[in-house]
Amino acid sequence: MLEVRDPGNGELVYRAPNSTLDDARDAVSAAKTAMEATDWGDNPGQRATALSKLAHALRSSIDWLAPLLTREGGKPLSVSRAEVLRGAEAIEYYAGLARNVYGRSTMLAPDSLAILLREPVGVVSIIVPWNMALSLLTRPLAPALAAGNAVVIKPSSATPGATAEFVQMIDAIPEFPKGMVNFVVGPGSTVGAELVKHPDVDMVSFTGDTSTGKEIMKMAADTLKKVGLELGGKSPNVVFADADFDRAVRGALNAASMFHAGQVCIAGSRLLVEETVHDRFVQRLTEMANRLRVGHGLKEGVQAGPLINEGQLTRVLDYVEVGKREAELVTGGHRLTEGELEKGYFIAPTVFDRVPVTAKIAQDEIFGPVLAVQAFKDEDEAVEIANSTVYGLAGAVWTNDISKAIRMAKKIKSGMVWVNTFGKLYPAGEMGGYKQSGVGRQYGLEGLWEFTELKHINVQL
Repeated sequence: MLEVRDPGNGELVYRAPNSTLDDARDAVSAAKTAMEATDWGDNPGQRATALSKLAHALRSSIDWLAPLLTREGGKPLSVSRAEVLRGAEAIEYYAGLARNVYGRSTMLAPDSLAILLREPVGVVSIIVPWNMALSLLTRPLAPALAAGNAVVIKPSSATPGATAEFVQMIDAIPEFPKGMVNFVVGPGSTVGAELVKHPDVDMVSFTGDTSTGKEIMKMAADTLKKVGLELGGKSPNVVFADADFDRAVRGALNAASMFHAGQVCIAGSRLLVEETVHDRFVQRLTEMANRLRVGHGLKEGVQAGPLINEGQLTRVLDYVEVGKREAELVTGGHRLTEGELEKGYFIAPTVFDRVPVTAKIAQDEIFGPVLAVQAFKDEDEAVEIANSTVYGLAGAVWTNDISKAIRMAKKIKSGMVWVNTFGKLYPAGEMGGYKQSGVGRQYGLEGLWEFTELKHINVQL
């Protein structure tokens, strides 16, 4: 059995069975059998009903499921509640699309009709990280099921509890055929690898760090299966002098995802500020960062939670030490151990200023509460700095000049660019990465098509 402990105080939260290779193989076999033995892939009405019931069940669970998410992953309760609602919204959105998996048809010649039919891929492995265990599961699960696929889910071994409870909701809905949704828990090196390499798995959907994504691509290449990868980021958050100053400061702190100790893939962990307002901006930002209340996510008023475990704590503190040699530490940069914080993995919100473009803290995804501030003099330099990493997941531009905003948004090499906001995600709005931030798209219609194959049926008239 795996023991899941609260990163905020070390208490035991959940016990989950540690699956074996045989469990993983049995799950794939069950998924394949369900695809072949049922009409799930050809019954959009049943899929729509099943997903609608699941969305209702998830929304109704918020009062008990959100605290479990907080105890497993550390994020503040308000963030966990938002995560449950985001998951329900994604499932509701794709419940509506389940009846609309349209292809198209065309006359290729006077006596030749082409029918282009979208079909389910087949068996899909969904491998989920620990930082947003529920919303990063529902994001691929909902379109995979809406398109008519069978799935095998593997959550992170660090946060399997909320996923296990969610899967029980699926099991209680009769419209889901048995074997259509399967669930295993175990190490990525064994169970996860089997779910990628297995010849009866037709597609792998993975969310996580870039290095693991590359290994998954290599393993999937042996059977040439489809992959959907949402990987790391080092997102630039660009603030111009003509932006709404107070709103941009609040937005920059929120973009850095300090609320989840920076453990968010789209986090605006690089803050680019125009020279003329740089000093004032950093001063205000630092004041706000120092006022953030750090603590256990279930405590009222807490605004920032812990890191997930001791290994991540050590990793982040190592980066902080590197940062002290590369740039100017403005605030934070140390572990918090006062009072009850001693029981958890807490780091003070950390801001570095005057960070060189080539610095490790400007190039690497730290996945901690560490913000790197860089100054720029004009649009051209802002674009150059923004595009200076191997990542391209997200970005933002703050300005009251809409023409400047669109110019910058077009030039930033990222799958998503927000204007005068940061981090807003909608089930109907596609997202995904450029460069080494991923392959494919999530959410929206594109997120549905990812889980389909396009078949050309040619009819001689």
